[in-house]
Amino acid sequence: MEEDYIDLRVYVRTLLRYWLLIVGAVILAAVTAFVVSSLMPPSYEAESVVLITEPRYLMRFEPRFETMQGWEPAYQAFPVLAASDAILQGVVDAYTPTADAGIEAWTLKALKSMTEASSEGDPSLVALKVTSSSPADAAGIANAWAALLVQRGNAIYQNGDQDVAFFEAQAAAAQTELSEIEKALVTFEGENEHAILNAQYQSLQRSQSDYLADQRMIAYLVQDLKGLQSQMAQQPGTQIASLADDLTTLYLQIKAFNADATVPIQMQINTAESLSKKSVTEQIDDLMFLSETLETKSDEIDGRLEALEPQILALQGRLQAIETERARLTRRRDLTEETYMALARKLEEARIAAQEEGGILQVGSRAAVPETPTGPRRLLNTALAGVLGGMVAVGGVLILDWWQQDEERYR
Repeated sequence: MEEDYIDLRVYVRTLLRYWLLIVGAVILAAVTAFVVSSLMPPSYEAESVVLITEPRYLMRFEPRFETMQGWEPAYQAFPVLAASDAILQGVVDAYTPTADAGIEAWTLKALKSMTEASSEGDPSLVALKVTSSSPADAAGIANAWAALLVQRGNAIYQNGDQDVAFFEAQAAAAQTELSEIEKALVTFEGENEHAILNAQYQSLQRSQSDYLADQRMIAYLVQDLKGLQSQMAQQPGTQIASLADDLTTLYLQIKAFNADATVPIQMQINTAESLSKKSVTEQIDDLMFLSETLETKSDEIDGRLEALEPQILALQGRLQAIETERARLTRRRDLTEETYMALARKLEEARIAAQEEGGILQVGSRAAVPETPTGPRRLLNTALAGVLGGMVAVGGVLILDWWQQDEERYR
């Protein structure tokens, strides 16, 4: 089977047959490009460079306000910001081109056609290029553009004056609140009855302790009296009480009615006979009467304890209310004072930062007036036009030859 292939000799013969037409097209395109480039006015290019730097100082007077931790400039945003309508319109308003610039209407559209902003491979700088037929205007527009970009960028990323105003207002408000709280605390302490109420509370507590001690002693005495009664009840009622029973009864009576006595009582007994000469029955009656008397006294103490209880509870409530109010005012005073001190330190930091010269954006290089034009590039344009004309001529010749062969085939 015969393989299909392309015979390039056919195309070469076609090109050789029409070589004059191809050469003529190349010359015509090259001459046209040369003439047009020669008639175009020269253009000059000026470039200014804006550097994106980090802050030189990282002040932290108040570590709880971490405003700069992890700070990193938004490098990719600055070329976009430089080419934005707001920045370019600012350049249009700030700079007036000369008549040599050849600009019919100084508008935002005209400026956009003259400018180009890029990072040129380094994200920490922005190259601002301006092309104009006037070298002075090219440099002037580039420098005005750089100055406006630095001003607007620093205003966005620093806000030094705004920070100072903000912290001044916050610190003043905190200081006013602190003064009011301190006055309220002074007034509270001037009317505070804590010491008086505490003295009353301590006095009532001592009284309560004394009553409880007396009641406990009475309970023990009644228990002893009943024990003595039980012991004596086992003896004949008409019998004269023994000396031991008399002494025990006397001891219990002394203990009941002279419990707080501090002077020791000494007794000298010279006989073993009964002291009272009372019978056992009479002695038991005396013991019962003493028990009833002590029980009555115990009931009186119960009444006094019941009367003390609401007084003590009321004083406890008033003391707790005073302590709670004092703690509340103290906490509020301490918290407000802490807030005020933090804001005062941050305000001082903001003031120092606002006084720092420059900012994160700085003009790294101002554009100089270009001495030699960058365009139009006549030789480059002539060469490109010649190549393009030759390509068009070759394509046209091949199409023309194919068309003629196709017509002859169908005749």
